[in-house]
Amino acid sequence: MKSTFSTTRAIYAALGLLFASSVPAAPPPTTVEYQPMVSTGLAAKMPFEAWFVFDKSLDSKVTGYEIPAGAKIRFTFPGEFTPETDLPLIAVMIRWTQGAIPVKFATTKDSNNPRVIEIKFAEAISASGTGAPGMKAIHLRTPEINPQAGDYPVLIEFIDAGPLTGETRATAKITPAPVPNIAPYNQLHANQNEDWQRVKPGAEAPLPINFLVTMPEQARNSISLKVSGDDGLIILSDGKRIGSISTTGAKISVTPRMFGPGYARLGIIELQAKAGTTPGIAQIVAKLDGGTQSVINLVIE
Repeated sequence: MKSTFSTTRAIYAALGLLFASSVPAAPPPTTVEYQPMVSTGLAAKMPFEAWFVFDKSLDSKVTGYEIPAGAKIRFTFPGEFTPETDLPLIAVMIRWTQGAIPVKFATTKDSNNPRVIEIKFAEAISASGTGAPGMKAIHLRTPEINPQAGDYPVLIEFIDAGPLTGETRATAKITPAPVPNIAPYNQLHANQNEDWQRVKPGAEAPLPINFLVTMPEQARNSISLKVSGDDGLIILSDGKRIGSISTTGAKISVTPRMFGPGYARLGIIELQAKAGTTPGIAQIVAKLDGGTQSVINLVIE
């Protein structure tokens, strides 16, 4: 399984530069990606929890989508999903580059169809005001149990949403079992963003880069990094290889930074990136063997 939230944003990074306007002609293309904190959200027979990621780079210089006050977004899950009355509908977050967008919205389950989740916006999201640079993804946890492994289309309806009004679909790829999950972890640097940092040639990135490793059905006793023989890093769990970190694009170097046992047990790893001498965009690619991958971008300018 190679699909995650940060992988999608890397794929769309170049495309995002072509979408400078926040006024599209239709609902945005959307993918369903693993939520960074769990490895079970897209696994069979587990509660659904994932990101719905739009076709915008998470670079703060790329404009996202605007939503007018009063707009609704409705998610209709296929009949194979099983509603559960004792599972809460929580952790819905409208997200842009650095974090949650501070606007009021309500999330409810349709009284006539328990597989329909509706978000209604009491306030507008602006690309230049509140919520700037705009909406780029939605984190959704629903009171439903995933079906057996397979691809399931989720209908997404934008209602009274200006130019976004209309329907689109996103495919939830349900795996037979939970998979090892790795994702950027930005909580150690509040109100800052490790992705899309700008750095001068030959200089170190202002912020160190963190990833969170979540292993299914396995305690995270000690997650760490060591240098590999190909200018990359190896990800270890209790001293055994579980993945790797490599770089692509513009030349950069990466070195591990060690944590104490507390952070290591939480599954947090940290590295320092240093730019090469040639301007461009570099990608730091973190992969777990048999699991997901994530990408952090560094702009050398």
